[in-house]
Formats: sequence, structure tokens, C-alpha cells
Amino acid sequence: MNGRVSQIIAQALFDAGAFLTYVPATGGQDVHNHFCLLSPLRHPVSFHEEVAFTLAHGAALTGRRACAMMKGHGLAKAANSVVDALSAGTTAGLLILILEDPEGKHSDSILNSAPLLEGMGVPYRYGHKESMREDILQAFADSERLELPVAVIVNADEMDTDVLTSPSMTPTPPNRKYVRDITRHVLCPVFGAYQYEILQAKRSGGDIEALSRPPVPVIPGSLPEKRKPVLERYIPLFSVFRDFRGDVVAADTGVTAMFACPPFDCIDITTYMGGSVPLALGAYLAGHRPVWAVTGDFSFIAAGHLGLHEAIRRDIPLKMMVFDNGMAETTGGQIIPEGTLERILTPYRSHLLAIRNPSDLTEIRTVLQAAAASETFTIVVADYRVR
Repeated sequence: MNGRVSQIIAQALFDAGAFLTYVPATGGQDVHNHFCLLSPLRHPVSFHEEVAFTLAHGAALTGRRACAMMKGHGLAKAANSVVDALSAGTTAGLLILILEDPEGKHSDSILNSAPLLEGMGVPYRYGHKESMREDILQAFADSERLELPVAVIVNADEMDTDVLTSPSMTPTPPNRKYVRDITRHVLCPVFGAYQYEILQAKRSGGDIEALSRPPVPVIPGSLPEKRKPVLERYIPLFSVFRDFRGDVVAADTGVTAMFACPPFDCIDITTYMGGSVPLALGAYLAGHRPVWAVTGDFSFIAAGHLGLHEAIRRDIPLKMMVFDNGMAETTGGQIIPEGTLERILTPYRSHLLAIRNPSDLTEIRTVLQAAAASETFTIVVADYRVR
């Protein structure tokens, strides 16, 4: 194969059957342009690396190969989600393609990505222009073997270089079957120690199936007494929501994540606070229908709203539910200033539905039924504020 390095990268990603997210960076635009010419799907650019990576992780976790392309500084911005992706793992291959700027020609400062990857414990390799196709395809194979994200560092200044490379490596089938497994894919303190053991076993080549799974609590009966009153507030809503939950439901680590447990079984995947929106969008792009994102108001304000740009630009009919209790319930009850959530949601008022009384099963069912039937992006706000 003869061509520019950027074209070879794009062709390798396409041949691997990957979905691509991209935050603009020097050296990446030609890759993105060529990939878009090859792919029949739309791949709009993303605004934030944490969102772009999480969207790719949501797709890969639920069975479709994905690549998040960004510069080294973007990796630092995405690090919160990358670290959680190591603990949650992946199903299909997940590639982080890092456009390195080794001399700082195009960046605000010089950043070497390798130490950052090593510190996080992300497997990585350098992509060499003469073997770029093979390096990309091997990274996907490594990711699927390890069930972890794998990074490839490329020199952004080499993208216009013409090279001759041999397409010696044939891509393996791109998609893998997603199996719901909350002990591995729902990040929360109940399963945290087990997920850390799995991660260490993956890194050392150990047998993860030999590890003892933790007991799955039943909600609310097997929870500590001090936690029961918090979760009991949400039981009426989740008792109805399970009838509308759809194919994949993403949430944020915290209170709502516990409703992954029986008898509700309402949540499938969670990572960081605010990650539910891009995770759900990734699951949609992996072919799952319908998908929901479930989040608290603090998590949504902190980071979740960044994913709404992706839902709008990609025209994804995401269903979303925000628990409006006016505080950061997971981290100690810090109060959210009055009106903060409303200001963020103002541009999306035409997409809003409200549950005014989340103890009223009839109202809950009516609103969720309307959301489920909607053919557009819909946000349900459940009012749990104490007035």
C-alpha cells in the first residue's frame, strides 16, 4: 500500500471496522477527512476529549470497535474516563490514537504522552510510519486480548509523509458480543475491589475467571442501614423505569448505580460522574436501541452536559433521566446553587419532560411512556428537591 501516513491510518481504522471519534488536533484532520470518505456513516468532530473517549468506550464496551483520536494534551483531559475504562474494561477493541507533538510546534506546551500512559497503566505502542497499518491493527488485537483500551502514539509531523507499507495483517472480525455483567461493568464501591483484581490479572496475564465474584446486593434489603433511606426515595421511580429501560442503560458511579442490582436490574454500565451520557451514545452507535442515560443533577452539571452536544450533532434519540435533588448526594450533600440545573437545561427546553411527584406511580409511568415513545432526544427531570 502506497500513500500518506494519514491515509494509511484512516484505511487501517476503516478495515478494522472501527468507529472514530476525533477532537481536532494537528496531524489529525487528514486522517479524519479520509476516514469520512471511506465510511458510510457520519463522524462529526467532538469538542471535548473526555466526551470523545467516553463515547468510544461506550461503543467498545457494548461490542463495537472504536478509536478516539486526540493530541497528548487531550489525553490529559480524558484521563478521568481513561482510568475508569481500565476498571470497567472493554468488549471490542478500543484504541486511543495520540497525535504527539514532540517539539511543541503546534501546542501550548511540550507533553510526552508515554509517562502519562505509564502512570495510568494504559498499554501502549508507538506507531511507525513504515509499519503503521500493522501497528494499528495489532493494537486492536491487543485491546481485545487484554479487554483494555490500548494507545498508539504517532508523530503528528509525519502525517503528510509518503510511505510504502505492506498490508500483511488481515483484520479480524470487528464486532464482539456484549454480555451484561454488572460486577465488571458497573463501577461503584460494592464491586471496586473485584474490578481492581481483574485489572491486575489482565496486566499480569492471570486468569480473571479464577477470581471470586463479589456478592450482588439486593436493593434495599442487603444494604447497610444508613444507606437504605437514600435509596428508598428512588424505589418508586425505578420500579416503573425497569419497564421502559430499553437495550442499554448507562449511569454514573454513585447512588443511581446501585439500581443495577436486583430486583430492579435497571443499570448496565457506569464509569465517572457525568459519563452516563457519552457512554449511552456510544452504546447507540454500537447498534443498541433504545438507550438511556441516568444521572444525578450534580454529575450532569459537572460533566454530563458536555455529552449533549454529541447527541444533538449526531442526531441520536437518546433518552435521559436527571435526578434533581439539589445536592451532591454521593459526596456528602454539598448544595447546588438554586437555578444552576435550570440554566444548563434552558437550551434544551423543547426536549424536556418533568416528573413533579416521583412518588406518584401513575405520573412516573405517563412521563416515561411519553419519553420512550419519542423519536427525538428526550430529557426527563425527576424533582426530588425538598422544599
